[in-house]
Amino acid sequence: MEINESKKSRVLMYFKVRMRNLAFSSLLLIIGISAYGQNKVDSLFIAKYNSAALSYFLSKPDSSLALASKALNLAEKNNFRFQIAASHYAISRANWTKTNYQLSIQYAFKALRLYENSSYTRQWGECLLALARTFSDLKDYSQARSYINQAHKLVNKQTDNKLLAEVMREKSFLLTELKKYDSALLCTNNGINLYEKRGDSLDASVLYSRKARILLEQNKFTEGLPYINKSILIDSLVKNRRGLAVGYFQAAQIAFHLGETEKALTLLKNSDRIGKEMNNLSNRIRVAKLRVEIYKQKKQSDLVIHQLELIDLYKQSIFNTEKNGQIQEMKSLYELEEKDHLIKLLENQNSLEKQKSKNQQLILISVCIVVILLVAILFVFWRMRQYQKKVNEDLALKNQEIELQNEEIQSQADSLHTINQLKSKILSVISHDLRGPITNLHSLLELVTKNIVTPEEFNELSVKLKSNLNVTQRTLENLLNWSLGQMEGIKTVPVAFNINSVIEDVAHLSEEAANRKQILFRKDGKVPLFVNADVNQVHLILRNLFNNAIKFSKHESEVIITVEVQHKFCFVYIQDKGIGMTRAEIEMITNSNEYFTKTGTDQEKGTGLGLLLCKDFIKRNGGEFFIESKLKEGTLVTFSLPLA
Repeated sequence: MEINESKKSRVLMYFKVRMRNLAFSSLLLIIGISAYGQNKVDSLFIAKYNSAALSYFLSKPDSSLALASKALNLAEKNNFRFQIAASHYAISRANWTKTNYQLSIQYAFKALRLYENSSYTRQWGECLLALARTFSDLKDYSQARSYINQAHKLVNKQTDNKLLAEVMREKSFLLTELKKYDSALLCTNNGINLYEKRGDSLDASVLYSRKARILLEQNKFTEGLPYINKSILIDSLVKNRRGLAVGYFQAAQIAFHLGETEKALTLLKNSDRIGKEMNNLSNRIRVAKLRVEIYKQKKQSDLVIHQLELIDLYKQSIFNTEKNGQIQEMKSLYELEEKDHLIKLLENQNSLEKQKSKNQQLILISVCIVVILLVAILFVFWRMRQYQKKVNEDLALKNQEIELQNEEIQSQADSLHTINQLKSKILSVISHDLRGPITNLHSLLELVTKNIVTPEEFNELSVKLKSNLNVTQRTLENLLNWSLGQMEGIKTVPVAFNINSVIEDVAHLSEEAANRKQILFRKDGKVPLFVNADVNQVHLILRNLFNNAIKFSKHESEVIITVEVQHKFCFVYIQDKGIGMTRAEIEMITNSNEYFTKTGTDQEKGTGLGLLLCKDFIKRNGGEFFIESKLKEGTLVTFSLPLA
């Protein structure tokens, strides 16, 4: 056969493998010498035995079994749990190589029970894949698929590329068995890439052989030949005798289909020799079946019959191996149970002979005592349950009462806090905003009575005094309405009325204040428009909004009042050309209940109650309140009321 590898590469690989085997053999010798004479070994020593067993299971399965059995014996003596699992896994793989599938599955399950749900994720996945491969060989593909999927989930959790490569390897075998060649070829290529990145030539050679098999089953013999050659070369160097037997068989298949029957028989002879040495009956059956086809083609009937007899013999041997494994396992379990049963039977018989007469009395007394104790215990439990139930009910009732009291106390505290704030605000307004104008009036009257000011000066002062008294009157009115609203003393009585006429009335009342600043009121639209609201509260809303518009407007400007209908609501717009407001001031007015006051363009002062009253009364009448403003450009105040 032609091998598509350079001579230099083959020599380097050969010496690399030989040096590795020599080093490993030397290591085992050193381990054996260092452990000689010791009564107890550490887990590292046992781990090296198990590692050696796994390195030999494909080339020398009997040696692998011997090493793994030795490791298992030492691990069980020293109670090394995970080294026991490693030994079981190595024994399972060696038995699989020898096609002892019953023992392979048995030991794989033993290893899996110790590895699963542990931190040894890779070993856990390898046990699952070992079971998957064995069930694939036994044609139980549903079980094989289940174990492969479980191993794949572990890969997704841990991102282990080595375990992923092994998943691809076993998945490609299962898909090949199911004749799903495209998917099998994809998994094979993925596995080869992962193994080559890790420098794992042994496992890569398995997938080269797998790829060749896929191509052969698709009758692509020429395409499969390079992969078989590469697989045989690597398996020869790394001493993978099982893989080498498969490679020779696949090469024989190609030679047969290419008409080279003598070459095929020579390759089959090499494959069968290795299968015989390793007791790999599955491989020997494959070899015999291909020989039957060759001898049929050559019309050598006696040789065909001989090969068919060998196939029956090998199949019977596999059956007997599995059957004997099951019988031996069941026999061991049965003998162990039989011995335990016999010991117990003898002990019971001896006890019965000595205590027969006394046992009846003791049993009767014991039964009575047990019954009495059970009744007493049940009664105690019943009483305790009743008592506990009563205690729980009393406790729940008390907790409920406490919660109600806490809620009542909290409600009272909130009410007191609100009343206290109300009292403070009223006192503040009375002391600050009402006392000043009254004091001014008192001082003026005192000056008049003492003839300190002339009547002409009194007339001039009375104009300003009247303005201050108007402001004081509005403040007092706002204060009264706000106090009543806080104490829920105001009743909202909606009636239908013409909003335009009310606007005109309030604008007329505000003319005097507007004239002092030469501010013009301009209203758009005089058509009657009826709304459903409390007319007195709407009066107060408009008075406060008009007064604010005048207060913050510049001299010789104008205030525009617009009314329009949208859906089922009447919207009133009050636009001034005054000093405007910042975004923070708008947020404070519209989204909180804080008192906000600001000095007007003629240093007019306020209490901050006007806008609070407006928001409250608009809400009571089913409307909404909006403010739009730009600093130094003016403000647009909008409120809505439901249509009648």
